[in-house]
Amino acid sequence: MPVNSFENYPMTWKPKIEKNNENPIYLEIAQALENDIRKGILQPNDKLPPQRELADFLDVNLSTIARAFKICTSKGLLSGVIGRGTYIAADVMANMPMLDEAGLESCINMGASHPLYEQNHYVVQSMKRLIKKANIENILKYTETSGRLSHKKSAQKWIEYFGLKTELENIVITSGLQNSLAILLSSLFHYGDKIATNELIYPGIKNVANMLGIQLMPVPYDDEKIDIQALEQLCKLENIKGIFVIPDYHNPTTITMSFEERKSLVALAEKYDLLCLEDGTYSFLTERKILPITSLIPERSIYISTISNSICAGLRIAFVVAPTKVIMRITNAINNINVMSSPFEAELVSQMIENELAIKIVDEKIKEIQERNKITNKVLGGYTIWGDLNSQFRWLMLPTFWTGTQFEKKLKQKGVQVFCCERFVVGSNSIAPAVRIAICTPSTIRDLEKGLYIIKETLEDN
Repeated sequence: MPVNSFENYPMTWKPKIEKNNENPIYLEIAQALENDIRKGILQPNDKLPPQRELADFLDVNLSTIARAFKICTSKGLLSGVIGRGTYIAADVMANMPMLDEAGLESCINMGASHPLYEQNHYVVQSMKRLIKKANIENILKYTETSGRLSHKKSAQKWIEYFGLKTELENIVITSGLQNSLAILLSSLFHYGDKIATNELIYPGIKNVANMLGIQLMPVPYDDEKIDIQALEQLCKLENIKGIFVIPDYHNPTTITMSFEERKSLVALAEKYDLLCLEDGTYSFLTERKILPITSLIPERSIYISTISNSICAGLRIAFVVAPTKVIMRITNAINNINVMSSPFEAELVSQMIENELAIKIVDEKIKEIQERNKITNKVLGGYTIWGDLNSQFRWLMLPTFWTGTQFEKKLKQKGVQVFCCERFVVGSNSIAPAVRIAICTPSTIRDLEKGLYIIKETLEDN
């Protein structure tokens, strides 16, 4: 049926396709759908027309539409519900991390959460001292896959700062958080395995899980706490293999788990034989240290301590603490993926830990973060905004007439980038509209204030 026959026909999506293009038509359809998601024409949970109806509209075979939808489903853009149709995935924003990045150079960036960079001059000074050492050649050679013993000793000291005591043989050195997640998920889980996590979570774990065919199962919040009863019910109904948590300053909500919550999680992990992946990326921000989950169940928990936020973003080093029974599997995965992590970067980090420059950097960062949060509280204090003075980002709850996606798009038009809640959602759960505001990403206090006032103005417009 020709397209013009549908001129007045109500369809939820009418793609514009150039059939004379050199690309196969199914690729053009898939690209059109992705483009319309990027432009905000299609929103999370929007229902698409039936495939046969779309085939008639475009005057193509049904198999062509099916092929296009299959491509988009594999990218995490679509979800199908038997008997109900095909929808734009609820978490489509998380599956498109580079969504609509055009024009960001003219925006105040409060979307991607960057650490403070002011302390990088300390790292530069340490680097200059390091390259003047007589034995510099030794750290420019291949080294042990799991990391050098001297670097592990520094890692042991650093990890103990967060309340976790461990043996050297239980430490491996990786190249940052994302690399750690790829190594752990690929070596300790299998295609089709299910891992429980918060219903809102750091998109990096989602991307790695999607790539490896591992399914993340969302656990809702109960009054700003992980719903332990819902998690146990999930363990009873599904064959859950593990759980991924960010117990300190959870990304994106800023929530820190209490000691009692951690003990409840430990009890479930022991009861249902779960392997816990504990992300300690933001533990350096906590003034009142709460024992890591891994310290409570070291035989079934893995702790990841990254230095990209606490010390320097450009140093891609992480320390992973794991049970003896899985160390060899993790080491083999490091060998297959990395061969090794950079001994030069590890040596630099090690020296900053040993001379306590690392602690000085952390202390300075926290003081500046506190100043930025005081400004944030002053400007947005009249609204519900989660996080305290030590939070690297804040979670702003929106009036219910907004969606997170709409608010992000509106701010982008005004020259401010934030990240909407839809970027972080796991599965198809309905969540309260919110945005994450990365208060440390603007390079100056002036830009931070300007961005915050634009956010406030946009809230007050409606």
